[in-house]
Amino acid sequence: MLAHHSLRFPTASWKEVRARLGRGRPHTTATPDDDFPDESSIDHRRRTWPTYRDHLAFDIAVHTLFVTGSPTAFREHGTALRDLVTRAPSHSHHHPPPSHFCVELSSGPWPGTRARRGVPGQLHIQYVGEWRA
Repeated sequence: MLAHHSLRFPTASWKEVRARLGRGRPHTTATPDDDFPDESSIDHRRRTWPTYRDHLAFDIAVHTLFVTGSPTAFREHGTALRDLVTRAPSHSHHHPPPSHFCVELSSGPWPGTRARRGVPGQLHIQYVGEWRA
């Protein structure tokens, strides 16, 4: 589940909120291509500045991972996810198996730190063309 940090959704209340939800139905949405900055225009060094606040944060409640952050954090990390979605399907054609295509999203300014409630501070998202059961 994704949310903006200023909404201050209390993840501890997720169990009650989820219990009130119905089955739901699938939705599809699109994000404009120009909403994500070009990778070369992102200043990754500024994420280590003490005054920088646009980090993602991870939390977990009732087996649900919550990713929160500012619009800037989502746009900058979304650039990596967009790259995964657009480049990964053809990656195995250019690099024979076993090939590995992934992105890593970090929580906070320092990679490797742990988020709240022992949630790892880094998410490793790997593209797999065919899932095996």
